[in-house]
This record gives sequence, C-alpha cells and structure tokens, in this order.
Amino acid sequence: MRRISVALVGATLALSTILVAVPAMAGTSTVSWDFSSGLRLYPGETEIARLAVPDPVGAECTATVEAYNPDSVHPDLDVKVYLNGAPLVSLVGIEDEPGQFSTASAGFTSSGYDELVVYFATPRRNTASSTGSLSVTCEPPPPPGGGEGCTPGYWKQDHHFDSWGATGYEPYDSFDAVFGVSSSFGTLLDGLQAKGGGEKALARHAVAALLNASSPYVSYEYTAAEVIALVQDAYATGGFEYAKDMLEDQNETYCPLN
Repeated sequence: MRRISVALVGATLALSTILVAVPAMAGTSTVSWDFSSGLRLYPGETEIARLAVPDPVGAECTATVEAYNPDSVHPDLDVKVYLNGAPLVSLVGIEDEPGQFSTASAGFTSSGYDELVVYFATPRRNTASSTGSLSVTCEPPPPPGGGEGCTPGYWKQDHHFDSWGATGYEPYDSFDAVFGVSSSFGTLLDGLQAKGGGEKALARHAVAALLNASSPYVSYEYTAAEVIALVQDAYATGGFEYAKDMLEDQNETYCPLN
C-alpha cells in the first residue's frame, strides 16, 4: 500500500504545515491535528503528523493516540502510527459515526532518538473531518545499581526495624528458609547479631546485603537473587570469607536511609 503525502493529493493541508513535535511537559512530547474543515484522501496512507522523541536510551515510553469525530460519517478511515518505520498502534474506523471518540496506547523502549509518524489510512477515496493528537510520555531509565548500602550495624538496630518494612522481610524470618541453607542461625536478626568470623561474619553481611538489595530506597550493586545465590554457593563450597568480602564492600558504601 503506497503512502501519499498531503501535498501530492491536493489536500487542504500544505506540506509546510505537516505537524511536528511540540514539548508539552517534562518527559512528554505531543502533536495534534485538526481536519474539521475536511481533508481529501486517496487510497493508501497519507501522512498527517510526525513526532520526534529524543529521550535517554532505555527510557520506558507510552504513546497515546486520540481522535474525535464531531459530526461527519466517513467509513473505512483509520489512523496508523509508525515508530521508526514499524507499526506501533492504530485506531480503526475513527469516523464511523458522529460524536465518536477513539483512543489507544502502546509502549516502547526508547532507542535514544525515536520518530513517530501518523497516517490516515483508507482503501478508497475518502474525507477526514476529525481532530486528534499523539502524545508520548517517557520515564527515564533507572540509574545503574550500586554505590549505596547500609551496614549490618544499621539493620540490626531496633529503631531501624521500620526500614525492614519496604524490603518484604521481617527480623524474625527464618535465616535458613530465606537463604535456602542449613546454618546455625535461627532468624535473620540472629545472623545480623552474630559475632566472629567465618560463617558468622558472612551471616551479618548476607542479611544486610539482602535487605539492601530488597529495599526500593537503596541502589545496591546486587539483586536479592544474586545475594542469595552467593550465600548458597558459600555454604556449598565453604568460601565464607570470599562471599563476605564481596558483600561487605557494598554494605559499607553509603547508606541513604535514616
């Protein structure tokens, strides 16, 4: 199906007025169109707007397209939105009845610079009389993990137990059940309070690392699954000191919690 530019079909919109991106608010770009006076269309796809979205690589974006048909009836008229040349989202039959409002959304991950192009699509000669818009809202990618971690001494203090609430763990959860090992500790708090080296030193930093990794308020180097896997490997091989050193390095960086 061929794409026909607005200027080439003698439409009421001149080529110089094809709409481009207009920043709306932080993280959002938008473009709108108004063909309430009528736009003649030929079979195929007619470009009506384009939107450039320069956002950081990895940003999570949502594209929302809307169309409103005040009072006309023009069957078989669709809106199609392409992202970097590939179909992204569409509205089908936007002028099937008067007073019709149509909307649809689709998500995508930013490549760093994305271009969205909007077309009217129809299989025959037709007329567009609707208004509409395309908006894209992007959330910046999360910062890379690392650089933050609270010590075992922070997590074991009872006046910091409120910080456990966001992690999904409680001081009296079973150490063995959480880590999937057979140890000499009854609870996570027992592990934090253990004194000495070897297994006891690992227990202190393992529990702190798990809580750091599970807290949404701490940007920790490892995930909770990685911490648990490291602890399990230490118990399987006896490499307590190696695992303890890895976790201790991260637990003693910077604690963002009060």
